[in-house]
Amino acid sequence: MDLDGKHVVITGGSAGIGAGLAHEFAERGARVLVAARSEAKLREVADRIVGDHIVADLSASDDVDAFIPRCLEMLGHIDILVNNAGVETSTSFATTDRADVRTLARLNFEAPLMLTRDVLPHMLERGTGHIVQMSSVAGAIPFPGLAAYSGSKAGLTNFTETLRLELKATPIGLTVVSPGPVLTEMWERLDNDDKPFAAAGLKRFRRLGFLPKLSVDKLVDATIDAVERDRRFVRLPRRYGGYHVLNNAPRRIVEGALIGVKFPHDWEQQ
Repeated sequence: MDLDGKHVVITGGSAGIGAGLAHEFAERGARVLVAARSEAKLREVADRIVGDHIVADLSASDDVDAFIPRCLEMLGHIDILVNNAGVETSTSFATTDRADVRTLARLNFEAPLMLTRDVLPHMLERGTGHIVQMSSVAGAIPFPGLAAYSGSKAGLTNFTETLRLELKATPIGLTVVSPGPVLTEMWERLDNDDKPFAAAGLKRFRRLGFLPKLSVDKLVDATIDAVERDRRFVRLPRRYGGYHVLNNAPRRIVEGALIGVKFPHDWEQQ
């Protein structure tokens, strides 16, 4: 997809990966709308890229339900949706506050599903579109202390790969981004966390060399290149490739078994 003049919506766009994506999409000629809870940070990013912003709490169902209509009202149409907003917990699941679990589930899993559901009819009607789901290597392998986070990312990955089968032979592109640790505030918090589950596991992983950290810029470039080239996955660092291959093997077997099956495009009848 040629990005020049395309309309891009990025959730979690006030800092870190989201802000990096916003800047690079704009550099490549796109009009970018960023969304998050912090108006001050959003305005700073939007001003820097000469873009748009919407303040929204995507762990709240009312804000989720209104989000795509608000974006369409502002932009007119959406070419690319990046579901990047997310949050983590770092205690044992048994001791994680119930409210934190619910917020994580809504923001990391429910919101991307609902926003994807809301934008799909628009993209299908226009005959073009691309959706990026920000998952994680934690969706392929277990990280003690990140149980809820890992579960949400595994669900997002499997949802997207199933949706890919439903949308076969349509012009809608789907990219799952599954990085390891990225040099953002999230991993800085985890590195400095003294809670026993996260700290103990991460200490062992670091000792074994399992946690090489990616720069935001490297992940951003790989993600936007994937959109331009309509690639299915972004999986960095490469040393995690074996985990992803094994994790994705059952999906590829199912995909092969369904070769030749034509699913009805029932959205065309609505």
